[in-house]
Amino acid sequence: MLATVLLSAVRPAAAASRVPEVKTPQQKLQALEYFRKSGPWKTIKHSGVFTEKDLDKTLEYEIKLPADRFARLVDDATFFRRVTFDLTGQPPKIEELDKFAADATRDKRSKLVSRLLESGGFATRWAKFWCNVMLYNSQVDKRRLNQAAMEKWLAEQLQRHDGWDQIVAQILAADGKDKDNGPDNFGLACENQPTQLAAETARVFMGVSIQCAECHDHPFDRWKRIQFHELAAFFSRGKYYMPDLKNPPEKTEVVPRFLLGEQPPPDLPPDARRVAVAAYLVYNPNNYWFARAYVNRVWNELMGDGFYAVDSLGPDGDVTHKLIVNRMAYVFRNQQFDPRWPFHVIMNSHAYQRRSRTPGPSQTLFTAVRPTRLRADQVAAAVAGVVGSDKLTPEVEHIFAVDPSLPLADVKGAIQQVLFLMNNPALQSGIKTGPFTQRLQKIAGDDKLIDELYRGLLGREPNDRERDRAADFLKQSHNRQEAVADLVWILVNSTEFIARR
Repeated sequence: MLATVLLSAVRPAAAASRVPEVKTPQQKLQALEYFRKSGPWKTIKHSGVFTEKDLDKTLEYEIKLPADRFARLVDDATFFRRVTFDLTGQPPKIEELDKFAADATRDKRSKLVSRLLESGGFATRWAKFWCNVMLYNSQVDKRRLNQAAMEKWLAEQLQRHDGWDQIVAQILAADGKDKDNGPDNFGLACENQPTQLAAETARVFMGVSIQCAECHDHPFDRWKRIQFHELAAFFSRGKYYMPDLKNPPEKTEVVPRFLLGEQPPPDLPPDARRVAVAAYLVYNPNNYWFARAYVNRVWNELMGDGFYAVDSLGPDGDVTHKLIVNRMAYVFRNQQFDPRWPFHVIMNSHAYQRRSRTPGPSQTLFTAVRPTRLRADQVAAAVAGVVGSDKLTPEVEHIFAVDPSLPLADVKGAIQQVLFLMNNPALQSGIKTGPFTQRLQKIAGDDKLIDELYRGLLGREPNDRERDRAADFLKQSHNRQEAVADLVWILVNSTEFIARR
């Protein structure tokens, strides 16, 4: 494996005349490698390992609580539902759940994680997630963007096992002109404005909020106004000028310089400057923010809380369990930024496989998994499983959409969501006549019907109280077909149906 170590002094990059052309995506990748090799760092061989056992051991040591304060591990059914939703965005199928439950091998959980990570569902689901991270807050008219094209392109990169470094480099180096070209949509979402591109690049790919430094030195962190504009200069189509604070029409020319001091060759063409900033972002090991931002985003989605707020870490930011996130980020870099690596470590750990509960005092954070609401695409997939089609998917994703950078603990339900699940005519029709309800209506025995109902909608068997109530409802009903549809409606409108537990 290769890692990079910063030299003691930053030396100038090679002459601009030697920089490869950057007209095509392939040329941009070649230019990225050029900047990596000519940058102010060198590469050395080393070994770096961090396993799920290392994660659990370190976390338990740092939390310093008795073993009985940690939540117990979940059963197979809960694990199967959690992993399936997390990796593919899809609800578990009863047949697959039964097959998993019947598997007596000790490593079946690890094998399930590995299998789903290689599935097209993983690439599709996490392409959608990252596109939402990049595009959700854009103020651009959505007709000027093509999120579907960006999701398709990103899913292809993930399916090909491209490294996160190369994926991000292609996004930053894109022209930002053609919405039908997937990676161009990041630039389009920023209106190709250098200041917006600088702010969003730092937020999304470094987990650092520096936007306020556009107008003044950051009040809480070490970022200076000049640093912000030096970063913005990388994205300018020509010369870049910083307006004077007291007299905005008066401007000062600013040359590109990355946040850690790297400078590209002078007179570098604009397209090549964007490749250069991508190289400085991903390959300087002193820029630990890049690797750590990815690890933290994944951890936050899987555990319900991040090691820090996903887009507000700076040099002086607060970090929980800094040793763990730093170690994972270090090994992630050593793993050539393999996007799947953090999932392997986290999901095979006891930390991820514990029961869910709302954390109490800060020292109990990560002694369990925080229960959270499903993301909009996951809710849409669950609804599609009930009605037997994805005709409601656009509406569901719109109604349940939420900023993916909002802390999961702060994500709340909305009246519009409740009313949709209760009253939407198309959903009510789908519940009554959809394939899931029809399947249940063909089951003669109440116990088996109730088992299929709960396993199909909630991914688990009913408890005794739930079973008794459902059985009484069926017995008291004068129309069994309608009663079955009513039970489906009840569970679809339960909190658990749209919850990740």
